[in-house]
Amino acid sequence: MKALGLDYAEFGAGQPLLLLLGFGMGHEDAIELGYAAAMKNRCRLICVSPRGHGTSPAPGEVSAYGLEAIVSDIAQALDGLQVEKTAVWGYSLGAKLALGLAAWHPQRVERMLLGGFETQSVFSPETDIVLEALRQGGEAWRDLWRRLMPVPAGMAERLAAADRKALQALRLAEKEWPDMGSLLGQCEMPVALYAADRCFARANMAALAEAHGLACAILPGCDHFSLLAEPARVAAAVNEQIVVLQETERKP
Repeated sequence: MKALGLDYAEFGAGQPLLLLLGFGMGHEDAIELGYAAAMKNRCRLICVSPRGHGTSPAPGEVSAYGLEAIVSDIAQALDGLQVEKTAVWGYSLGAKLALGLAAWHPQRVERMLLGGFETQSVFSPETDIVLEALRQGGEAWRDLWRRLMPVPAGMAERLAAADRKALQALRLAEKEWPDMGSLLGQCEMPVALYAADRCFARANMAALAEAHGLACAILPGCDHFSLLAEPARVAAAVNEQIVVLQETERKP
């Protein structure tokens, strides 16, 4: 389905929860990996394909992927879905989008659960593994993911057919996004963090948690990517953290 141009799907009923996953991942991947099944009986789960993903608009210019512009799309999609305010669950790139949504549209965000992100993307465009795979073609992009985690068949097909020009533009633009620690410091809504114990961003997130007085759950026995393939486990951790956030909201 489309909401003001963005591709999306929603499941269940009750309080809304907006799910934003990682770089290159659209709402169909959230469904196929099992996130919808894990959460649909607990909330109104809204899965969005951000700009550059799935069949959402995918301009090819780096200038089109400023963080404020991407989250403006998401805010407009919430308008189309008649969602005034929502909890947000963001992972990896999705956590950065969640922070952007909270920064520029704070009235839309009730609370946030954020996982697996670094404060800034620091890489050389000439040697970046993501850009290198995208430049080599759809099969190389798909095969990179297969080396990192179990990839369902449908997701593999979508990765191979992804708009690689759009994703390269997004990757280059992400390098210039604001510092996520600064955005986190602006948040007035409850926020909790989580990370895989072997996540490349774990130390970064632990430092963020300490600096901002936040909880950061560490999930053992997995890395940044393998955790994506364990939606039931992540959903359980998410629900525990949602309870923590709700208790935080009730404190005077």
